[in-house]
Amino acid sequence: MKKQNFLEWNNNIFISSIKKINLNIILIIILDVLFYFLSGYLLIFWLQRVQAKMTTFTLPTDIISLGPEKAQELVSEIKAFYYLLIFSFILVLIAIIFLASILKGIIWAKTTNTKISFKLISKFLSLNLIWMGFWFLLIILISYLAEPSSAPMFMIAVIILGLYFTNTLYTIFMKQQTIKSIIRSIKLNISKIHLFILPYAVIYLLFYIIVRLTNLLKFKYSTILLGLIIIIYATVVRYYVSTLVLEIEES
Repeated sequence: MKKQNFLEWNNNIFISSIKKINLNIILIIILDVLFYFLSGYLLIFWLQRVQAKMTTFTLPTDIISLGPEKAQELVSEIKAFYYLLIFSFILVLIAIIFLASILKGIIWAKTTNTKISFKLISKFLSLNLIWMGFWFLLIILISYLAEPSSAPMFMIAVIILGLYFTNTLYTIFMKQQTIKSIIRSIKLNISKIHLFILPYAVIYLLFYIIVRLTNLLKFKYSTILLGLIIIIYATVVRYYVSTLVLEIEES
């Protein structure tokens, strides 16, 4: 594909995606805001409960003087707290996946003009338990295994890759509504990566510019404004990427 033709092709896809935007975009933005608000609230609530539990849990200054029985009790309490921490965190992640399956399911259905049904949302939940579970596990492994100095770089790489594959997956899933969409979307992302590179480079560049420009605004609710602008930008990008994926899949 010649450079000029490729640019014209992308331009036509962008125009086509903009034409798809209607009043549903208001609902999409509201649902997106609701998802991030509820997810943030769940994480903050969990952190507060963990901190409250930690304040009631004190280690003695001289563990050796406790004696074998008391030391064994202390070890048991530490293990119980550790397992409680892991179990409660897993519950929080499942709750976030459940929220994503409902709210993001409606968002992507509205974006791709797919009929919303209980069957669609339930299948989307099954998909997300596999897909989001994998990315959450990958992030946990990186935070545990990677060097502290290099962990942020790995995290950013995982987030970018996650968004890259997820946008394609959700678009294809809304069309096919099957778990096999995971395999098909991965194959498409890899085999047609040359068609995705430029669009995604522009998307991330514009995102960077928006964040930098918005950071220049310093007032009481500037953080809220930045979050809202990013959500609106992500909504428009979602229309464009879904149109791009379908066009690439058919090409």
